[in-house]
Amino acid sequence: MGKKIQWLHGRAQLADCLQDMAEQVRKGGFPFGPQSIKVPEDLEARLSLKVKKHGATCKLEWRLPAPEGREPAVDPRQEGLLPSSFKQVKKELARTFRALKQAVNEDAMPDSPLLDEFERLSRAFTAHAEPEWDRAAREYLGHMENLIRSARDGHREAVIHEIQDLQTRMVNCHRDYK
Repeated sequence: MGKKIQWLHGRAQLADCLQDMAEQVRKGGFPFGPQSIKVPEDLEARLSLKVKKHGATCKLEWRLPAPEGREPAVDPRQEGLLPSSFKQVKKELARTFRALKQAVNEDAMPDSPLLDEFERLSRAFTAHAEPEWDRAAREYLGHMENLIRSARDGHREAVIHEIQDLQTRMVNCHRDYK
């Protein structure tokens, strides 16, 4: 169950929205669709302000327990299937992606174990993804699947194209979400 982010226009509208949210959090509930999610007293939140070339970004993030009646998803990190930290997944994924590019640059096709590892780490990466990254993560997985299919079918030009697309997606992701 996801709730669309509402875009606000103007300082006054943003201030009103933040004030409404603050009142709701103080009361111990946060409306989410037709129901309200309980806000615990010992809530941890993160407020970040990043200044970049193109402007500043302010983010407020907190985690709330699942609404009543909704079963929490199984966390693959607890199942021991994925590396436990996002940084570790990114590091291993970057190493594997470099190996894919190196194989292609040496006029070879990536072998099956390398493709399997790339797929496993790519899925781990998207499992760690923040909800706001959903669209970008789905695009990434689509290109990853195309790359693997093309490599297994022996279509070198398609593999090169997908590697370039994945590289572009990574650069854009870092620019937009980091």
